[in-house]
Amino acid sequence: MRTRNELYQAAMRILSARRQMAKAQAQDARAQAEAAVPELRAAEDALRSCGVRYALAGAQGTGREQAAAALAQARQKRDALLAASGRSPLALEPHYTCPVCQDTGVADGKTCLCVRREMQRLRREEIEAMSSLSVTSFDTMRLDYYPDSRDPQTGQSVRQYMAELLADLRDYAAEFDLDSENLMLTGNAGLGKTHAALAVAGAALNKGYDVIYISSPDFFSRVETLHFGSDPAGEKETLLDTVTGADLLILDDLGTEFNSSFVISTLYSLLNDRLGRRRPTILTTNIVDGALLEKLYTEKVSSRISAFVPYRFLGEDIRLKKALED
Repeated sequence: MRTRNELYQAAMRILSARRQMAKAQAQDARAQAEAAVPELRAAEDALRSCGVRYALAGAQGTGREQAAAALAQARQKRDALLAASGRSPLALEPHYTCPVCQDTGVADGKTCLCVRREMQRLRREEIEAMSSLSVTSFDTMRLDYYPDSRDPQTGQSVRQYMAELLADLRDYAAEFDLDSENLMLTGNAGLGKTHAALAVAGAALNKGYDVIYISSPDFFSRVETLHFGSDPAGEKETLLDTVTGADLLILDDLGTEFNSSFVISTLYSLLNDRLGRRRPTILTTNIVDGALLEKLYTEKVSSRISAFVPYRFLGEDIRLKKALED
């Protein structure tokens, strides 16, 4: 995963490429126009010369009206030549993707909104590549995949129970900010836990928050490899800083990683640091037994997870149902 600064640099490179492309296309359009209209180059030169004289007149405070009239006349002549060839004056100008900053990334001395949007798009692509799922919304979660049969523990239909649960999570996503609570989504495999977590991620990204998604087995394996192996570039520290400092962290499939004392220590530090920073975290796990959770991760980790709001997913494997439909 990329740090926020790496995302920014990547976004700026994309904007720079767009700006260069817009200028190149404008130069091609101008060359084609000059080839089709031989008088155009002289008219353009005259227009630029009148523009310089108008600027000088403005600076000197004299002759502004005459200079403005000459500039308008030169522009009309140039535009008439273009119109006769079926072209608009705008056809010779660069067409930037962002008209606000003209693809420079800076508007009014501040980072343009288009840069943030590009960073969000890049992060979304990164999350989808790592999770193999799309960052969508709760609208794509179909309740008819959950059985309408009564659950003995809740005393209500599974479908109704899940409708209420997903409604709560939808509200959480709509109201998400840095003061949002930590969530723990539990339940058997294939019930939509990751899908729901990514729906929250989509809402957070749309609000401008940076979201990091990590698969528990992949993340801890990478950190452990860097810790006990060669890490001359300090990738482990960068990785942990990025995950710890994210506006929203989604730690998916907790319990499927190879457990070790190092993993437990790293998990404890990660959760403890994020709780200290008051940064929301969403855990997903197939572990539904609190006693088993404590046995796997020790009482220290379990005590940190106890601060998370639990959401127990019920039903039958949705992925299997979808496979049978195909």
